[in-house]
Amino acid sequence: MLRTMNVLRGWLFDNLGLKLTALVLAVIVYLNVYTDRSGTMLVSFPLDFADLPDSLSLSGPAPAVVQAELRGTYKQLISLRVREPRLRIPMGGAAPGHFTRALVPSDLPLPAGGALAVENLVGPRVIEVDVDRRARRDVPVAFRVEGSPAAGYAWSGVAILGPPVVHVTGPYAALQHLDSLHLAPLRIDGRRDTVRVDAAIPTLPDWCVADPPVVRVKLALQRR
Repeated sequence: MLRTMNVLRGWLFDNLGLKLTALVLAVIVYLNVYTDRSGTMLVSFPLDFADLPDSLSLSGPAPAVVQAELRGTYKQLISLRVREPRLRIPMGGAAPGHFTRALVPSDLPLPAGGALAVENLVGPRVIEVDVDRRARRDVPVAFRVEGSPAAGYAWSGVAILGPPVVHVTGPYAALQHLDSLHLAPLRIDGRRDTVRVDAAIPTLPDWCVADPPVVRVKLALQRR
């Protein structure tokens, strides 16, 4: 029995490096042969809204990707899914209002040479977005302090914000309803020294951008 165990142990672990290398090579050969087979795969193409004039902005929700069922070798299909080429939607002639653009299979950014074929343009087949005038608004920052500092310490109620006002650009209609930016609650539980926080600007309406994207907050704690 012991001899049998030694034989099995030797068969399993002798030249282990060579055996692992052979196994890896076998897997590589198998995958190479397998991925040379033809088949279909659902591929997503992220959208890139290009050439929109600086005076305009997209407004409201918009599709993020277009999906298509493609035929080709699995090697080609997997490579395309990894690269995720972007589908360019030209908007050079757009004006405020509703923008519509119908898609056809030839719009997809596929490799040249016809190695991949479009079996089905899943959709959306029509890109619909709203366009608004781009505007800018200076929006004050609001904050809230929660918790209690360590015993014997207190917060004076004064905060230094850098900056206290943030410049927000985006579609005109969205900015009209943006009166303040409320930071996440600032906690001072058990603190004894000055609290310094780099607070991210909260989520903004679609297509709005804040400058700067982070506000530095300083809360000075004092002994009672």
